[in-house]
Amino acid sequence: MVSTSTQRVSKELLLERKNLALERKDCVSDVLVAGHIVIDEIIDYAGQRAPRKSLGGPVSYSTIALSSLGFSSEAITKIGEDFPTQYSNLLANKAGIQIDRFKIRNEKTTSFRIDRSVDPRRMRLLAKCKDLSSMDFAFNSHAGSNLTRAKTLVVNTVAGEISLSLLDRITKDFDHVFVDSQGFVRRFSKTGEVELHSGLDISALSHVDFLKADRNELTAWTGLKDFEASLKQTARFASYTIVTSGPGYAEIYEGQKRRWRTRPLDVRIADTTGAGDIFLAVFAASLSKTDSIHRALANSCCAASLALERTGIEKAILDKQKMETETSKVEVLSY
Repeated sequence: MVSTSTQRVSKELLLERKNLALERKDCVSDVLVAGHIVIDEIIDYAGQRAPRKSLGGPVSYSTIALSSLGFSSEAITKIGEDFPTQYSNLLANKAGIQIDRFKIRNEKTTSFRIDRSVDPRRMRLLAKCKDLSSMDFAFNSHAGSNLTRAKTLVVNTVAGEISLSLLDRITKDFDHVFVDSQGFVRRFSKTGEVELHSGLDISALSHVDFLKADRNELTAWTGLKDFEASLKQTARFASYTIVTSGPGYAEIYEGQKRRWRTRPLDVRIADTTGAGDIFLAVFAASLSKTDSIHRALANSCCAASLALERTGIEKAILDKQKMETETSKVEVLSY
């Protein structure tokens, strides 16, 4: 026979668990990252016998990095039936992302061959999963009970899996929108080699707060050869432009005026793949928390710099304590 005191404790425990479940359900994630998960095949040096395989793609790097720094995140992505179980487990353990709910039958996971033995690196698309659609952003379509709706969106595509028309629709639903240019400006030859478009519908950037691009990507958006002329065109739509140079400096323009510039930490570079994805995700999450572009830029530059010291997806597992120490060493210039 169960005592009255035991019954009371059991009821209190059940109530506590119920309230905790409601709190988790009602919470809002810091960032929602949209784009394809990728399986990378990487050639690190000339004469390498076989490519190094690694979990990749912006969603992977972003969500793992954010989780390691204490931010919460959600993902909208698609993977194929070939997605390895060990990668699913890694994302679940390190990012809290249950990726198998995004698995598409009879599809392959998006995959790239990346040749880092040449400069600039060469990329070839080996496989592409199904494009994302407006239904994927219906927030309950892949839910499970734990999907939360973030106010900050990071759109980081790799192979045009989000169209410009879809970008224009989904960005209206968020308070803060960050877009990486890479997947929009890429086009692919018949053999899958990555090339750049020349001229896109930049009006799709109308609801974008921050557009990240290097100089070549920015001119690809407009079809113009001149960086300043391209910046003038994209600034009509995107509020800010983050201009990067690989592992080098990063600058932020408000309209056409440069407002901030930072240089990375002096680190030993082991692998650059995914560092830009980490940079943008940390910048977005930091800005949503601090509302300080100066602080967010220092955080993101530090995170990307520290990530460069490691190879593969492991670079996304950042040391929060080291980040707090090293961020103070990042030089951010204001204009």
